[in-house]
Amino acid sequence: MTITSAKTSPRVPTMTSAGFRRGLVAALPFLLSNGAAGLVMGLTYKGLGLGASHAFLFSLLVYSATAQAITLSMWASPLPIVAMVVACIATNSRYLLMGAHLRQLFGRFAIRRMLPTLFLLADASWLMTSSDAERNGPDAGYLLGSSIPMAIGWSGGTALAYAAPLAAGGSLKLAGALLPTMFIATLLPSQWKNLKSVWPWLTSAIVALLVARFVDASWSMLIGGGCGTLVSMMERTDA
Repeated sequence: MTITSAKTSPRVPTMTSAGFRRGLVAALPFLLSNGAAGLVMGLTYKGLGLGASHAFLFSLLVYSATAQAITLSMWASPLPIVAMVVACIATNSRYLLMGAHLRQLFGRFAIRRMLPTLFLLADASWLMTSSDAERNGPDAGYLLGSSIPMAIGWSGGTALAYAAPLAAGGSLKLAGALLPTMFIATLLPSQWKNLKSVWPWLTSAIVALLVARFVDASWSMLIGGGCGTLVSMMERTDA
C-alpha cells in the first residue's frame, strides 16, 4: 500500500463586493479610534503652527501614525530632514513583511489592480485581512473595505482638529497616551480565536501604557506592538 500526502492547494484570490462590505462593516469602529488618534495628531500639528492644509495632506499622504508621531518627536528648527527620513524608513520597514504576506495571498492580481488598495494599507487592515483569508479565502475586496474607515478616521480626525475650537494639552495629552490601548481594544474582537489570543494584545496594551507614561507616547504603539508580537511568536513556538 502506498501512502501519499496531499498538499492543500492555496485558495484562488478574489475581489468581491461581498468581501468589501464585510470588511467595511468590520472596520467601522476604527472611524472612532482612528478619528481620535487623528484628532490628537492634528492638535499637535496645530500647536506647532502647521497650517490646516499641510497637516491634512501630511496625514492623507504619509498615512502612518507611528512615522508621523516619530517625526513630531524629532521636530526642531531647522528640521532634521535626513534623520526624519531614516526614522520613517526604519519605522515603516514592517510593511515589507506585510507586503510579502499579501503577495502570497493576492500575487495573481496585476500590480495596477492592487496598488490603489495598498495605498490605504494599515496594520489593522492587514491583520484583519489575514484572519479573514484563513476563514473565507483571500479577498482583496475585504482588504479595501477594511482599509477605508481607517483612512477616513485618521485624515478626518486631523481635519477636525483644525475645525474644532480645541487646543493641545491637558486631557488631550492623556487621550494621546491612551490611544494605543484604544487601537488594541478596537482590533481585538476581529482577532479573537481563543483565550490564549488575549495575551499578546494584553502585553501590547500594558507595555504601550508604560512607555507612554515613562518614556514617550510617540513610541508607545511601536514598542507595545513589538512586545505583543514577541509574545505571539513564543506561543506559536511552544505550540
